Amino acid sequence: MDRREFLKTAAIAGIVFSIPASLDILTDTCEAAAKVRPHYSHWVESCKRSRWQAIDALGGMKKFISKGDIVVIKPNIGWDRLPEQAANTNPEVVATLVRMCLESGAKKVKVFDRPVNEPHRCYIQSGIHQAATAAGAEMNYGDERRFRETKINGLVLKTWPLYEDILSADKVINVPIAKHHSLSKLTMSMKNWIPSWQEQTRWR
Repeated sequence: MDRREFLKTAAIAGIVFSIPASLDILTDTCEAAAKVRPHYSHWVESCKRSRWQAIDALGGMKKFISKGDIVVIKPNIGWDRLPEQAANTNPEVVATLVRMCLESGAKKVKVFDRPVNEPHRCYIQSGIHQAATAAGAEMNYGDERRFRETKINGLVLKTWPLYEDILSADKVINVPIAKHHSLSKLTMSMKNWIPSWQEQTRWR
């Protein structure tokens, strides 16, 4: 895939997954928007279908989640920002993934991140705590005691502290938000694995 094709594909994926995805949460909002601007109705319905079609195109969530699985969903909850500011993963996207996993038979779904700003404020301000717990997820604020020095067989790094809940999960879903970054130009899945600033200082 060349650079132009990659950027085109990334842009489409970013648009699809950044649109609020929880249908029952959006019902009243969509109806209100349609009353104010009737010409939005077709666009809203198309977006609703696109969110589900994106997962269906991959074979549906049941292709990835098995009955009894313990699933970890790792969104970006790094910043003390509101959903409208688009600094973190959209909370309704996270909630929809939680519901999909549970409907596919997951025994438990855990949602957590290691924020750059104060964790509790990030979880609440981002709206992810409220949306994920309402959908049935277990929220985890992180515990330094749960990091385990783990062999990673890298060329330079031989071990690295990894979170116990990640290591013990049956499935892990990385759900970043695509946005501009001064160094990497575009933040996506790989960038979403980078831990908080405090942990990054270990590289210095």
